Amino acid sequence: MIRRRTDIFAGSLAPVLAITLLAGSIVLGLIFLLAVGFGYLPALGGQALSLEPFRILLADERVLSSCAKTVFAGTSGTLAAVITAFALAIKLNPTGAAPSGWAQRLALAILAVPHAALALGLAFVIAPSGWMMRGLQALFAAWPLPPDWQFFPAESGIALALVLFLKEVPFLFFAILMGLHQVRPERHLLAARALGYADGMAWAKLVLPRLYPLVRFPILAVLAYSLSVVDMSLILGPTTPPTLPVLVLKWFNEPDLGQRFTAAAAALLQFGLVGGAILIWWLCERGVAALLRPWLSNGIRHMAPWLAYYGRGVLAAIVGMAVVLVALAVGALLLWSFANTWRYPALLPEIFDLATWRHSLGSLYAPLLTSLLLALCATFVALLLAVACLEHERVLRTDVIRAGERWLYLPLLVPEICFLLGLQVLLLLIGLNGTWVAVLWMHLLFVFPYVFLTLKEPWRAFDSRYGMVGLSLGQTAWQVFRRIKLPMLRAPLSWAAAVGCSVSLSLYLPTMQGGEGRISTLATEAVALSSGGDRRVMGVFGLIQTLLVGAFFLLALRLARPRRWRRG
Repeated sequence: MIRRRTDIFAGSLAPVLAITLLAGSIVLGLIFLLAVGFGYLPALGGQALSLEPFRILLADERVLSSCAKTVFAGTSGTLAAVITAFALAIKLNPTGAAPSGWAQRLALAILAVPHAALALGLAFVIAPSGWMMRGLQALFAAWPLPPDWQFFPAESGIALALVLFLKEVPFLFFAILMGLHQVRPERHLLAARALGYADGMAWAKLVLPRLYPLVRFPILAVLAYSLSVVDMSLILGPTTPPTLPVLVLKWFNEPDLGQRFTAAAAALLQFGLVGGAILIWWLCERGVAALLRPWLSNGIRHMAPWLAYYGRGVLAAIVGMAVVLVALAVGALLLWSFANTWRYPALLPEIFDLATWRHSLGSLYAPLLTSLLLALCATFVALLLAVACLEHERVLRTDVIRAGERWLYLPLLVPEICFLLGLQVLLLLIGLNGTWVAVLWMHLLFVFPYVFLTLKEPWRAFDSRYGMVGLSLGQTAWQVFRRIKLPMLRAPLSWAAAVGCSVSLSLYLPTMQGGEGRISTLATEAVALSSGGDRRVMGVFGLIQTLLVGAFFLLALRLARPRRWRRG
């Protein structure tokens, strides 16, 4: 019997390094944030702990309104995305088999559009002088001048909730598909149909109770992100006052350094807001489960006909609206980048030329190169660390693996505005603030969890008997890993790399905080241009960012194709 190990990382320190890098950074950031939030920062004159920053914070009349807008936009966008993603998965997957390829490709296309780019394009679509209003003007000739209202008001947080919904539905849809691979609902649904259950009712009573625990973490990550997002809030969020994360960032960037204490106190409030939202969501889960438990076993086999009929119509309308809005947003970026003159109420630019591209090339080169280098370096390090961690799992117990995973996902649950402010204080103390290394470190904090999440299930599903066959043929453990395992896992590695690069290219706040505004990327330039910049230049930067992310996913799609072997 072959007893040599097929994993080459046994005994490595990769899991310890990963947990130290991620969880240690988060904990250190929160510790420094706590100190500054309670008034202790000797470099700025804070010599003792105090509640004065919280007193100043609560005295500001904007705080309550900012919290309300943050909660409304974040929770409404998340709740709508969760309901739509589950409804879409049920509609496209009634028998439990994988949904059609076109649905997955469409969701992937929407997922590939960066957050800032989508917000920039959508801002033109729904603006008073945007495409929606121009279309109504062309049909009814009702507004010769742009009106002073919007379809989705920004000040109320509806526009922010809309763009969050558009971005999170495809992410949750793919999370649900990954969960279905573990649930394997085909036989459950077949048995339910044999007992007379309709497909929708069989899904609701048999599959969803097993599926939801597997996608709970992605849902909570979406909720935490939606309540603490900064870049999309700066582009489409309310301004008078802004959402709480934007208000925290504004205080932190004030010339008066004493505002750093107020900013830290507000970041602690943001941490409590997200923690409270996650706790309420968990309590609602328990309450809904208790209320629906009798319904699961009441024997009802069919939904009300009106519910099924109108439900299909509503779902089709929502999905159609989402696809149209994303297509219009990307189309707006494309047209604005080639537009010379585009006045209201014209539906298309009067003159097309390449003047904006020619003028933007000089300012585009440096952010583009920096974005690519950061994305490739952060993704490469994340892949190495994730592969090492997954290989090391073979020598660990299941409970240890699960405990370690919770720490690895910590950056996705803790609001980024909270621990990044604390980490910036740490960077100032050790002299790394504003450096490329600091930005790469902060990018890695967010890239690694997504890479690990994408890679873990395919890696764990790999049949170790292939490695045993390689060892029996005289190959070393490293040769088995390099010649057998890596080629067979080429597809998940490619997708993990594409996801990691797309995450890095979309990061705004980590780049700003780590680089202190000295290191420019496509994401930071796009957000900076959104505040009063030329729409044509905004279109160039937003389109380049979108094309770059799309190129990574297309490359992953090409690499993930199975090889065709020719017979000798």
